[in-house]
Amino acid sequence: MNSRFLSPSLVFACLALALTSASAISAFAQSSEWSGTCQVHFAGKSTLHDFDGTVTAEPFSVKIANFDTPAQASATSVVSVKAAKMDTGNEKRDKAMRKCMEVDTFPEITVSVKDLSPELTSPRMEGPMPEPTVIPFKMSLKGKTHDVTGKVSDWSYREDKISCTVSFPVSLSAAGIKPPSVLGMVKVDDRIEVAAHLKLSR
Repeated sequence: MNSRFLSPSLVFACLALALTSASAISAFAQSSEWSGTCQVHFAGKSTLHDFDGTVTAEPFSVKIANFDTPAQASATSVVSVKAAKMDTGNEKRDKAMRKCMEVDTFPEITVSVKDLSPELTSPRMEGPMPEPTVIPFKMSLKGKTHDVTGKVSDWSYREDKISCTVSFPVSLSAAGIKPPSVLGMVKVDDRIEVAAHLKLSR
C-alpha cells in the first residue's frame, strides 16, 4: 500500500480560516452576512516520500449578530467538507485515505464557531479593520469534537473583500487516524502542516 497519505483532519484548516475572518468582520461589518470560499493546502512526511495536496470546502456564509454595534458584534458560521471529495492526486492513496476516514459512516467534516467575538482572536490594529492573529474553533471528525486554535497570516482587507491564511499542525493520532504503512517499515509522520486560504465577500 502506498505510504503517502492525506490526513482527513487537514480540511479543518480551510474551515478554521473562514471563521478567522468572520471574527474580524464582526467589528466593522456593514452587512450581516458574507459569502466565502476556501482552499486548503497540506503537507506531510513519511520515511519514503513527502507528500502534499489540496481540498476545497463547500460554499458557506458567515452571519454577524449586532453588526451595527461593533462592541457587541459576534460571528457564527458552520463550514463543511465532503470527505469523499478529498483528493491527493493518487488514486491508490485516496482509496486508503477514505477507508481510514470511514467516509460512508462520517461523510462530512465540519468546523464551527458560535457567537465568536473579535477579542477572542487577539487582534492587532494595523489598518482599517482589526487583524486577527489567532482563531479558536471547534472541529468535528468521525463523530468527535476537538478544540483547535490556528494562527492567522497574509491578512488583506479591501472594501467588501477579505482574504487571509490560517495555519496549524494536525496530529493524526489525536484525530484518531491511523495511516497505512508498508510492511511496518514505511511510516507517515504524525504531524501534518496545514495552510488554508480564504476569500470572503459581501
